Amino acid sequence: MLLLATALAAPPDVDTPMAGTNRARKDAALVVSVEDYTYLPDVGGASLDADALFAWLTTTRGVDRATRLKDPDRATLRTAMSGAARAVRGGGTLWVYFAGHGMVTESGQRVLLTAESATDDLSGTPVDDLLASASTGRAKQALFVLDADFGGTGRGGEPLGIPAGPIAPWSTPSSSKHAIWSSTSGSEVPAPYPATGHGLFSWLMLGGLRGWADGATGGRANGEVSLEEAQAFVFKQSRLLGGRAWNPTVDARPKVMKWSVARSPLESGPDAEAFATMAREEKARRVQEASGRLLSQATGEWLEIAVVTAVPTPAGVEKLNAYIARYELAVVQLDGLDVAINVPEVADARTRLDDFARAERKRAGKKRKKRGVKKKSAAWSSAPSSMTSACNDLVKLEPAAMSGTLSASDLTCLEVKLNTSSRQTDRDKVSRVLMANADGQGNVTEWMRLALRHLDSIDRSDPDMCFRYALLLSRNGTVDDADEVLLWSDYALQNKSNWVGPTFVGRVYNLYRLRAETATRLWIDAEDELQRERTEENAVESEEARGLAKNSAREWLDYGTSAAQDTARAAVLCQTAAGSPHFCTGGGAVEPATGL
Repeated sequence: MLLLATALAAPPDVDTPMAGTNRARKDAALVVSVEDYTYLPDVGGASLDADALFAWLTTTRGVDRATRLKDPDRATLRTAMSGAARAVRGGGTLWVYFAGHGMVTESGQRVLLTAESATDDLSGTPVDDLLASASTGRAKQALFVLDADFGGTGRGGEPLGIPAGPIAPWSTPSSSKHAIWSSTSGSEVPAPYPATGHGLFSWLMLGGLRGWADGATGGRANGEVSLEEAQAFVFKQSRLLGGRAWNPTVDARPKVMKWSVARSPLESGPDAEAFATMAREEKARRVQEASGRLLSQATGEWLEIAVVTAVPTPAGVEKLNAYIARYELAVVQLDGLDVAINVPEVADARTRLDDFARAERKRAGKKRKKRGVKKKSAAWSSAPSSMTSACNDLVKLEPAAMSGTLSASDLTCLEVKLNTSSRQTDRDKVSRVLMANADGQGNVTEWMRLALRHLDSIDRSDPDMCFRYALLLSRNGTVDDADEVLLWSDYALQNKSNWVGPTFVGRVYNLYRLRAETATRLWIDAEDELQRERTEENAVESEEARGLAKNSAREWLDYGTSAAQDTARAAVLCQTAAGSPHFCTGGGAVEPATGL
């Protein structure tokens, strides 16, 4: 998980309105929340959002003709909208706020869903109808603020079960007197802000109106907030706090941008450092929430698999390997980036496979494989030398290789070409075509055979190939293959500079994780052998394996900490192998590795 900031930044209160000194006697307002739907998922925080804005409008701005609706049906909303439009006096502003669910019809029309809406009876009011109603009054300008979802998923992430598809961007209102300020531009989900009890858009919007947005467009604060400043403030801070995939709307019409939406009294908002701290805390919460869902799913699957793999069977081994493959490199996506999640049951699955292997080794009377015994690569093909013109054009063969449909004659030709070519680059290209064919067939065993040959005899500078081979060997091999897993993980780390950005962080983190988990398996296996046969040789090997396990876990812990990734599992492995937390918390240096 991402590291929490050491000092918590409590989000400022927006619910208690400041007492205003003036009255907006010409304005009128309609503030609507639909939190408690009869048939659809509720919208948490919608009432609190609307209550806070209503308090600001009536107490701070001084709007006397303001209506507050909670959970209205369609008829009530329409009637209230007509009344609000009539209540505005000439030259005043009509404020319309809605927090709840929305939808988009097949014709592309946005509709605000009222309390009685159901999946088979979507009752609501089209936004266009509200705009038309606003035109019947004497308002100089009408601002519609909508904190609603339109893509079929509610504020809390709950699917609504209503039709959803691609959504076109908001169209600019035809009247220059009307502006729509929406929490979403398309089908993205409006972000909640649990630390405040509000929706994030509404909390920021309220803060902007309280004065936080004064000067948000780069100018100096002048005691007045324009619509341009308010929208710019919310857009910037919402993407900081809620993620880059979230896009509140911005009205770019020059005259509309100059609308004054708030005047004195104004207050100063959080500074950049406070917002950055709040963003870190909110991101940590979102990671925890997303990882909790994934971990819950993984635990549920493991409970089922654990029952059917209590005794070794081929089907059980296959299930364990499949579980490891599914969750070993588990990630959750946040703001378009992958965040690694450690699923603890993966270690349980590995332990069970290792137990099966040790039991089989004991049953067969075999001794544990000694450290440093290298796995043999595949032998070179002994196909007779012949003309290789049929496979000279490797680019032409690539489509068939990618789909795993190279013919037997193509494969023979490529093997001969690989054996007889004197140029390293040619051999590299031919070998990769052969591996691509195995990949296209989904033949993991053949890919691993060819990859080992490539890495052993042609080139080992490709970190992706080294990593993949080490990972597959870890998944499909036994603890006897641990040395090889460590070897190829190290080669991948030696060439990690080939990676950049998020790929670098993800690959390097997972390589350190693979090394630490593998070294721990090696140590457990060595301890088991020592318990079975107490000899000086086994004692030395067990101690060397323990040193490797604690050093590898410490390296994973250090990198995870520096890269703001999950370190819980790394800390456990480190402390278990070291025997105390001192070595793992900066109090001890990583010891020189032995045995590799």
